[in-house]
Amino acid sequence: MSENVEQLVGIIFRTLAEEGYTEAQTDLLDTYQSKSNTDREELVEDIFTEVVNSLDHHLETEQEVQVLVTAIEQLLHRFSSVIEAAPVTILAVNTNGQIELWNDGAERIFGWSESEIKQRSYPDVLADSLDDTEAHFAQLQEGNQLTGLETRHRHKDGSILDVRIWASPFHKRDEGFAGATFVISDITEQKQREQRLAVLNRVLRHNIRNDVGIIQGHLDLLAETGDEGTEQIQVMEDRLSNIVELSDAARHIERLRDESKGELTTIDLKRVIGERVNQLQREFGDAEIRTTVPESASVLACKLFPYAIDNILDNAVRHNNKDNPFVKITVSMGSTSACGQTTVSVADNGPGLPEFEQEVLTSGEETQLNHSSGLGLWLTRWIVRNSNGTLAVEQSAWNGTRIVIRLPTRTN
Repeated sequence: MSENVEQLVGIIFRTLAEEGYTEAQTDLLDTYQSKSNTDREELVEDIFTEVVNSLDHHLETEQEVQVLVTAIEQLLHRFSSVIEAAPVTILAVNTNGQIELWNDGAERIFGWSESEIKQRSYPDVLADSLDDTEAHFAQLQEGNQLTGLETRHRHKDGSILDVRIWASPFHKRDEGFAGATFVISDITEQKQREQRLAVLNRVLRHNIRNDVGIIQGHLDLLAETGDEGTEQIQVMEDRLSNIVELSDAARHIERLRDESKGELTTIDLKRVIGERVNQLQREFGDAEIRTTVPESASVLACKLFPYAIDNILDNAVRHNNKDNPFVKITVSMGSTSACGQTTVSVADNGPGLPEFEQEVLTSGEETQLNHSSGLGLWLTRWIVRNSNGTLAVEQSAWNGTRIVIRLPTRTN
């Protein structure tokens, strides 16, 4: 409300200038400047009273009424322009749910013109589920707002639209609930795209894993028959392993999409890092992996965070071209890390991460000429971001790569 009053005062000030009431304008300006150090909310409350007093003092009644009417008309015109230009549905209903305001965006989305739908019942005309709509109206009548609720509405032609709703009740003095204002966006295309991607992802992942399993089985049988072609068989097995990794990454991306950024869980870094290090040392006996992790090292992160750690450590060892790969993992907390954060550092002596791969991790950008070779780095970046963390890439002390992740520390 204070912002509306402030806009009205500004319009009155300009109207006084346009109509030539310079004394009233100067008096209003002096009053405003004298209260410049006042709290904004208090200033807005006081200034409108001062405006009315100033108008009473300097103008005749007819002049005062004309200035106020002109200012209010300009303010209403401004609001109306915003409502009509909005690319979303903006509508208002009365206590009975009858539509009293219907903007151009509403007509574009639902197909009904203003003359066709005004005074008709919102639930009867638009709602796909009367139960949902009644529950929404009950919340508004209790004084609650609706924020980003997803539901379904009907188009004029009978088709069903997926929509997202924001709504706020309004009240008349001493009369309670007087209706509500709704802002509705059409998310049908977005929901259909998500569904298509989810189905495509599941089908491809299922088929790829099945076919790869069959091919690998035949390759194993082929390798057992003799040494001939062993090198070619190994190349094919490596390629098949890459396909399986891509399939797994796609599965994790689908899971990440369904997780809310606010839904964080406690991750025990000592356990997660210890398990992965043991597995890597079994696979790569010539690798030296050193860890410095406090006994109690817990962070708040999304459920997929162990996969991000897994991917970073895997890159540090598996893609290390040195005869004796070396990886140093350091977890620091408290006074040795940023305030309220835990730092996870993974440094190696490998060839270093290419610049365009570093950009995937830090800026999330790639070009057609320089692009990441897999989904792992993208997924790592998204997981860290969803965990309210930050990620940096540096050169390690051994001219390899050092990746630093900072996350909120878990406090008891």
